[in-house]
Amino acid sequence: MINVWDLAYLTGLTPWESDTPPSELTELIEKNIIKPCRVIDIGCGTGTTVVYLAEKGFEAHGLDISTVAISKARKKASSRMVKCTFYNIDFRETSIVRRIGEFELAIDVGCFHSLHPGIDRIKYLNSLNTILKKDGKYLLWCFKKNSLGGFGPPGVEEDEVENLFKDNFKIIEKHVIDTPFRILFFYFMQKIK
Repeated sequence: MINVWDLAYLTGLTPWESDTPPSELTELIEKNIIKPCRVIDIGCGTGTTVVYLAEKGFEAHGLDISTVAISKARKKASSRMVKCTFYNIDFRETSIVRRIGEFELAIDVGCFHSLHPGIDRIKYLNSLNTILKKDGKYLLWCFKKNSLGGFGPPGVEEDEVENLFKDNFKIIEKHVIDTPFRILFFYFMQKIK
């Protein structure tokens, strides 16, 4: 059965896809704040960021719920001749996610804010806590709920991320980014437990 994400990638209705990784990530790497390590991109889409990270010397892994996106990601990595590992997994399935091992860095450019508030986000956090090592870094980009008309993913409330992640993460940096579509929050966190 085809899911909504597969349909989006089949039809090309993926305005979130980009040919370049997020500037916040590239700046952290260029400044040597984030160094090559084992990294997972949660909701990697067609793999742009995963391929970039592999090119920068990271052991780069990506996962996505969309079979179509993962197929495109594998083709992209092959065409760029970089080694990446991709998984077609629902990140809310902690028992499956734990099988891919632990990581020093996890990034999410739009998965978390697409989940419905409540149990889906708790499941996501359980999976993140399972695979991210203590002292591991976590980068999260998420739209603010109801900003600029509220179209698109559900987004997050103003302090939702802080409240949900506070027991296991410390926020190193938070930026508010005003995009043409919606207000975007960027978080740079470290796992403390």
